[in-house]
Amino acid sequence: MFRIKHLRGHFNMKQKVVVIGSNSFSGSDFVDLLLEEGKYSVVGMSRSAEKSALFLPYKRHKDPDYKFYQMDMNKDMRKILDLINDVKADYVVNFAAQSEVAPSWKNPGHWFETNAVGITKLANGLKDMKFLKKYVHISSPEVYGTCEGNVTEDAPLNPSTPYAASKAAGDLST
Repeated sequence: MFRIKHLRGHFNMKQKVVVIGSNSFSGSDFVDLLLEEGKYSVVGMSRSAEKSALFLPYKRHKDPDYKFYQMDMNKDMRKILDLINDVKADYVVNFAAQSEVAPSWKNPGHWFETNAVGITKLANGLKDMKFLKKYVHISSPEVYGTCEGNVTEDAPLNPSTPYAASKAAGDLST
């Protein structure tokens, strides 16, 4: 079992947030926002190693309330769930996705493995964590296909690429 012994005692009365996909453009900006607020202890995780501060705005804080772990949803799901359990996260915010539309046509199975199957496994693992106040799943406008005007969340799904279809499948499973 994956245990984060060095985190015990690290988290104080601040709310604990786990950000999956913390290295993504949106995920890193969200981590930055949480750290600027000063009310949160944040654990970030991403499939890729952390980039430089040029690409990850939160790194400028050098905040002791932030810890990063490199984990892959397709290979390390048990470790991810153990980490969330170990820190007793109040919130899990998931930005993780196999993205990019064009490459999704070449290997659609890779996109479905992460964006549909991985997300479903994550949501299933989180459902019994009674300490968890909220799970927030970040999607993509791509799930609605080509649209005009304002699009609301209750609009019909109309994905037109393997990327969009895999994201829609993951959305529907959470």
